[in-house]
Amino acid sequence: MNPHRRATTALAISAGVVTVVLTGAGFWLSYDHLHHIAGGHGLSGNGAWAWPGTIDGFILVGESLILRASLKGRVDPWAIALAALGSVGSVALNISGVGSGASPLNYIVAAVPPTAALIAFGALMRQVHDALERIQDAPEVQPDTGFDRAASEATALAPPPHPAGALELHLAPMLPVSTAVRADAHPDAPVAPPARTEPPVPTSAASDAELIEHARALAAHGPMSLRRIQRTYGVGQPRAMRIRDALDKEAS
Repeated sequence: MNPHRRATTALAISAGVVTVVLTGAGFWLSYDHLHHIAGGHGLSGNGAWAWPGTIDGFILVGESLILRASLKGRVDPWAIALAALGSVGSVALNISGVGSGASPLNYIVAAVPPTAALIAFGALMRQVHDALERIQDAPEVQPDTGFDRAASEATALAPPPHPAGALELHLAPMLPVSTAVRADAHPDAPVAPPARTEPPVPTSAASDAELIEHARALAAHGPMSLRRIQRTYGVGQPRAMRIRDALDKEAS
């Protein structure tokens, strides 16, 4: 790995670790504040500790489903709604728990932890999307079939085997070995990969059926991620999702 790639990987890992720590710290501070609010309004003991979970639990479920959908290359509206509902409720309750007549800084301090946790999760999901895009857009490694092809040609040139029990002696000179077979039979000989022929890329003004047909041809040469569809045809995310869903239905 070259120094530039090592530095890029180290920065990505560092950013991911800091983002996870920031998300956990913001979530814990928000949870602790909600616990104190519950303790001051009629709940105590285990009940005061469990009550914040009825709010922040929506955030955990929503964010987990968002991550699951991202790993599948999809968008889950229900997951986004759950995470947004839990985050808005957490921010509102943290602010209202300060009480009336407090200084503006007190409200800001109460609102920062849940807001920071939400923003940090968004930054983490951005890194996940970038990593998935790099994996999906990586070129496929074509196997070197030169040796196998040469072996098949040599087998075809060989005389058929004699039946069991038959013994024949041929004194005729052997035929010279084909130069092409000798060259291809060498396992280290470079073999040029077959040229890929791809149809011309239609414009975004084309119909969905035309784009789906073209995307079907491109899918034979590599996975069609949402980012690749958007970048290839210059379309928005909703239209790219329709093309991706059509390809998934055909593959299933």
